[in-house]
Amino acid sequence: MAKILLVDDDETFRLLFQQVFIDAGCEVGLAANGQEALEKLNSFIPDLILLDIEMPGMDGLNVAAQL
Repeated sequence: MAKILLVDDDETFRLLFQQVFIDAGCEVGLAANGQEALEKLNSFIPDLILLDIEMPGMDGLNVAAQL
């Protein structure tokens, strides 16, 4: 089972794609911003991280740079 971390400040987008990935048999973690994503990685190790580029606070590019 693939594990995916979906990071986006748009709740509708997160919930829509969460359901799509769950239906495909994936385990999905959600984060609303970059800082939350980095904290989530302490307990959830994904195979794939999908990052929104433009988010308030820490954006996807900064998260990618820290990873």
